[in-house]
Amino acid sequence: MATTEGNVLVGSRYSSEIRWLFQAGLLVFTITVAIGILNGFHFITLPRQVLLTHVHAGTLGWITLGVIAICLWLFGEESAAPGNSQAVRALSLLAAIGIPIYVLAFLSGNLLARAIFGFPVLIAIVGVLIWLIGRLGRVTMTVPRLAVLAAITTLVVGSTIGVLVQLELASKNAFLPEGAIGGHVTAQVVGYLVLIGMAISEWRLKNTPGLTWPGIVQVGLLFLGGILITIGALLNIQALLGAFIPAELIAVIIYCVRLGPQLRRVNWLAPTSERHFGLVVPYLVINLILLVWLITGVVTKVYARFELIPIWLVFAFDHTMFIGVMSNSLFGLIQQASRARQPFWPWAEQVVFWGMNGGMIGFVLTLAADQRGLEKLFTPIMGGSILIGIITYTVRLQRLRSAAPALTAAPA
Repeated sequence: MATTEGNVLVGSRYSSEIRWLFQAGLLVFTITVAIGILNGFHFITLPRQVLLTHVHAGTLGWITLGVIAICLWLFGEESAAPGNSQAVRALSLLAAIGIPIYVLAFLSGNLLARAIFGFPVLIAIVGVLIWLIGRLGRVTMTVPRLAVLAAITTLVVGSTIGVLVQLELASKNAFLPEGAIGGHVTAQVVGYLVLIGMAISEWRLKNTPGLTWPGIVQVGLLFLGGILITIGALLNIQALLGAFIPAELIAVIIYCVRLGPQLRRVNWLAPTSERHFGLVVPYLVINLILLVWLITGVVTKVYARFELIPIWLVFAFDHTMFIGVMSNSLFGLIQQASRARQPFWPWAEQVVFWGMNGGMIGFVLTLAADQRGLEKLFTPIMGGSILIGIITYTVRLQRLRSAAPALTAAPA
């Protein structure tokens, strides 16, 4: 297997930046989990700004900070060629500080604050894309790197729309198409996260050297599909919403054929990181099936209004991506990046893997079966397991930062 079960960041050029980006993401993820647990118990009806904080603390604070770390990790390899370390550190600091502040702006409910603090985040994201482009001549292009480049390009598009939406809300001057929020959401979830999820799973499970035609076609179709659905949602062009479906289906079939053999080698009971990456494959397939279901319902007018979409379908779609795909991906990478000879809470890997995934599946199934009482059982299982992971990996990463010169690879 391509996955290294020792500490994979030993000697990496940007190991310090990668670790504190992961730590910042874990810290902000605590907000997402706390709000999610509170909302799952239904003690009170949470205001809209708190729910928006829940979403953005997860998608920006946890996921995008982690993705920036992945960019440094994946494109910072092959370090014989010199790079601009000061620029990387500045971008990392801007993201690690700017994103949490932006999340707090959502919590405040202040539209002006949301408009103002969105710009530093957008600058950081655009800066990452520029840095990636600058690295193209210094690294060997692979399918995971191509997918990450396409994903960050889509992220820039979606984030630009998102910042403009905040500016429109703050100015009370409508200058965007009516579907701007839909364009923002589809770019971030369908275009950006699907590509990132596929990139991470391929990188850590397969990592074929160089580019292959099936891989190029897979990434190209996913990128095209993400752009089509973004434009379709933004401009309310139903034909484009439908046109993305064949591109996504063909891409996911290619992905499954290419990654399927790797899944047979995964030891699902051993507390290794590769099982997190292995779960990404079925979660991505399920997520795209749910997306096709949802879009088909919109195009055929079955869901003529947003209120008609079943709540379980919305939560299933969100959680298979945010927890199933991205949290498994990030916890797997952080597990690899935080290994030491004597790990803190060595039992935590099992709790995170089984508790997070079992709790999430149970949570979605209770909504699908309309058994809302059981939601109060599965929500704390999922959230509590994630909190254990946050504590565990925060401590491990901090210990490694304190003892960086003594880092050595450790067996699984």
